[in-house]
Amino acid sequence: MDFDASERFLLANLADVLIPAGHGLPSASEAGVAHEGLDQVLAVRPDLADGLRKILAQAKDQDAPSFVAELQTKAPASFGILAELVPGAYFLNPRVRTALGYDGQSARAIDTRPDYLEDGLIQSVIDRGPIFRPTPS
Repeated sequence: MDFDASERFLLANLADVLIPAGHGLPSASEAGVAHEGLDQVLAVRPDLADGLRKILAQAKDQDAPSFVAELQTKAPASFGILAELVPGAYFLNPRVRTALGYDGQSARAIDTRPDYLEDGLIQSVIDRGPIFRPTPS
């Protein structure tokens, strides 16, 4: 699953088309999508590696914005790989998460009160009473 420097450079260019810098947030390449982000995503989704390699081979010597637009219209499955990997790697970056005010998932206690009793959501069923059909013997 090792990607060489030229593949990572190419991925950074493609990723910046999907996630450019703006509004106080870094671009995908500034967030390390093609480096540690790629490695982190592929650690949990190694199935994306072969598809990404094919995309990068096709993208070589092409204009990144044009290639991404063409990929989106002519090869939606390949675009899906790029569109899954790039944001996944981007949102793993601590700087991005801090800028968004997202601390990650955390454990929260489950409310033990049954919510279906609130606001009378189940009251009509309670009022109706039990109904059933006997099972055949």
